[in-house]
Amino acid sequence: MKRLTSHIALAVVALLMLGSCSKNNGDIGYWFGLWHVDAIEVNGEPDNGYDGNYYFLFQGKVFCLRYVIESTHESLDAYAQWQESDDKQYVTINFIDNRFSPYFGDQIPRNYLSTVSTLKVDTLTSTTIVLTSTLDDATTVTYRLSHWE
Repeated sequence: MKRLTSHIALAVVALLMLGSCSKNNGDIGYWFGLWHVDAIEVNGEPDNGYDGNYYFLFQGKVFCLRYVIESTHESLDAYAQWQESDDKQYVTINFIDNRFSPYFGDQIPRNYLSTVSTLKVDTLTSTTIVLTSTLDDATTVTYRLSHWE
């Protein structure tokens, strides 16, 4: 009887662990994980104001824009919902609450994301993502990301 009880307890624990998958029970393929923004280009030229401290995080339907303060290693996070278009050629990032706006104030350079941004997926592999956005004023912004382990 003791053995049966321990097997049942072990089975319950295993089921609970399977249900807590870090992918939120949804396979999002190459998007999943932490991506370092290696470069931001504006109209094909490097954005000289970019300090290299941005990260994009994708999990389930949640997107996080993270800025790491180099001197203290603290991070500031802005959360949004994201979704990929049916044809997988675009991704839309929607900061649904102004408290989580992608603009963190004067200490962080402008990152060109608005409350709702639609970006063209130029490259999507297990190691590299390239996203391009065209702003209202016809400025083209390209984000070059590498998978961060």
